[in-house]
Amino acid sequence: MGVADSGALHHTCFVVRDVEEAAKALSESLSIGPWNVWTIEPTEATVRGEPRSFSFRIALAEVEGGAFELLAPLSGDSVYTEFLDDQGEGHHHTCFAYSTLEAMQEARSELFAQGRELVQSGSVGDAAEFSYFAIPEVGSVLELLFLAELPPPEKTIE
Repeated sequence: MGVADSGALHHTCFVVRDVEEAAKALSESLSIGPWNVWTIEPTEATVRGEPRSFSFRIALAEVEGGAFELLAPLSGDSVYTEFLDDQGEGHHHTCFAYSTLEAMQEARSELFAQGRELVQSGSVGDAAEFSYFAIPEVGSVLELLFLAELPPPEKTIE
């Protein structure tokens, strides 16, 4: 089974320095919104194979069955801080979401079998697990995500 066979395109992510500022700008200029905002603090995480502790803030806005994600690193070193340091703000990754943890782990195993580089991974207890793989064919990153359920947003930006 292929990586996209059991996953659904979930979101396209842009790493930014400030999610609230970027969300307001996109709401005003492109009418994208409303944006729901959360702070994410993985309970376990790795960056380039090393255990790391980091946190980040996200804002999600649905757009006709998909979503835009804005992501700003808050603490610790991650692929997000690397991206901002190397390239500045911009498109970082596309995400496939899976309905079960097992389906996400099967897709992860498939990418490992292809020899893909795992650049970051993490979990938030039983609520979510994510893995980021380098996809050099398009010069980007693919996120595999299992999300049991999103908690209520911390805030909403219209």
